[in-house]
Amino acid sequence: MAHYRKNYLCICEGQQEKMYLEHVAGLLKEFPRKVIKFNTYIDNPHRLTKTYEEYDSAALFDFDFNKVEFERNIEICDRLKREHQPTSRKKGRSICHAYSSANFDLWLILHKEDFNREVSRNDAYISDIRRIYELSSSCDIKSESVIKSILTKITLLDVKAAIQRAEKIRNDKLRTDANIVGTSEIYSNPDFSIHEFLKTVLEDSGDL
Repeated sequence: MAHYRKNYLCICEGQQEKMYLEHVAGLLKEFPRKVIKFNTYIDNPHRLTKTYEEYDSAALFDFDFNKVEFERNIEICDRLKREHQPTSRKKGRSICHAYSSANFDLWLILHKEDFNREVSRNDAYISDIRRIYELSSSCDIKSESVIKSILTKITLLDVKAAIQRAEKIRNDKLRTDANIVGTSEIYSNPDFSIHEFLKTVLEDSGDL
């Protein structure tokens, strides 16, 4: 591959997602041959309606058992995706949602293990995160220092494994169980679209 440069605009729900994307960018970087940059902001997907940047964009957010907000975020991303599709008059740009359901903790688990059990609480994955990433039983997995510790144990192979595990989870779903939100098929947890965004990133960079 010739020299490859790619910028993405990513709106992140929180610090976990922001730091994760910065870590993935580092895993993909092969300077000067290849540089991928995620321009990250902690905000909600509505921010994408206010930007005039032409970068391909993604909004990373969780279900977090808040159905109303979650579905509103899906609808915002799907509407923007339609509005920014290329036409004969404009170049367009890709805009997508990259959600985790129930939350981002499960996405981190999939980097190391299979997990396809439905949960009913937002804290359901904490003990698994601590076990998998060899953390203390009392640590705050949302703290910056603990997130950094987790990320040091995630390799590019782990990212690819998480994509494959998320694809398997989705492929095992029954289409008849889908809930149509915007133009997207949404399923009960566990469910993702973050793997679709990252798969595109890796494919475009020649890493998948």
